[in-house]
Amino acid sequence: MSATRILLVEDDLAQARLLKEILSEPEESPVEVSHAMRLSEAEQAAAADRFDLVLLDLSLPDSRGVDTIRRMRSVAPRAPVVVLTTLDDEALGLEAVRGGAQDYLVKGQTDRRLLLRSIRYAIQRHQTERELARYRDGLEDLVAQRTATLAQTNEALQQQASERMRAERALASALRTLANDRERQRLRLAGEIHDSVGQELIALKFALEHVQASAKSCLDGEPAQDLSAAIEHTMSLIREVRAICHGLYPPTLEAFGLASALKHMVEQSSKAAVVTVRHGPGLESVRLRGEVEIALFRIAQEALQNALRHGRAAHVAIALAYENGQAVLSITDDGTGFDVEKAAGRGLGLVSMRERAMTTGGVLGLSSQPGETRVEVRVPTALLAAAKS
Repeated sequence: MSATRILLVEDDLAQARLLKEILSEPEESPVEVSHAMRLSEAEQAAAADRFDLVLLDLSLPDSRGVDTIRRMRSVAPRAPVVVLTTLDDEALGLEAVRGGAQDYLVKGQTDRRLLLRSIRYAIQRHQTERELARYRDGLEDLVAQRTATLAQTNEALQQQASERMRAERALASALRTLANDRERQRLRLAGEIHDSVGQELIALKFALEHVQASAKSCLDGEPAQDLSAAIEHTMSLIREVRAICHGLYPPTLEAFGLASALKHMVEQSSKAAVVTVRHGPGLESVRLRGEVEIALFRIAQEALQNALRHGRAAHVAIALAYENGQAVLSITDDGTGFDVEKAAGRGLGLVSMRERAMTTGGVLGLSSQPGETRVEVRVPTALLAAAKS
């Protein structure tokens, strides 16, 4: 078993001799003692060699008080310090413990058993403190590393989020431009059809009616019936052209607003199902932003056609509300329903509806099961000036 190496720092030679004699008594734990009478000597010895413990007097010729501990620990940080104090310096001993010493012993009241126990406990406590300090430093390093990693990850996520937001804004802008261009093309095409084909059909109707009136006295039987049928067919074509023009760009929407346009759309829809429209109080007399109105109208138009054509619904309910700064449009039907996940991106106009909602900064929700399909879109928007009466 290796000996415990102790540095005794004591300027009282008699006291130093007594402590050395006590520590040299036969014991299963051998002890080696080096003696220094001044702190400067102890500092030189500690710097040149390694000790397991320092027995330190706080009343030395070149150093006094608790500062002696600090100086000693600065040159021998691995060695625990046990302070030696006189009977009337016990308060100083307690202060020394608070200042970094492991223990204190009162001179003249120390036997070998007490001295060795104090030395052994001081060494064990110091080792435990060093282990704890090492674990604490390791934990702090680990925390610092994890914190740095989290900071880097967070920065990367923020960058990705920013890039995604920029991409979404760019996509929404592109879709908005595309939707606006599409609506302008619809408006132009509706105008051209109305002004050309529509007017030509009206002129043809008038001409046929003029022929019918002029030749009434000389036409009878099958020729008269054929002329009446031609006039009726011309009227049917005129109605169909008007319906096409309204579908391309609803004049009611531009003139009277979304609530009125939804009602007109329902009036012109198939009579194979019962379609109802309801709206929140006052919405018929106000307007939303133009791009919001056309987007919501197109979504309602698409959802209604899906319900009638694909879902074979018997009842369709269209509702328009304004809640917490959002326009809320819902279309609910009692049709056959469909698998939402499988239908995504496979027709039914779902992609178009989602894109239209996105162009206005809105969100489209969709749920479907046999007997109930619901499309709901929420768009942040302000209420604008009153609609035309």
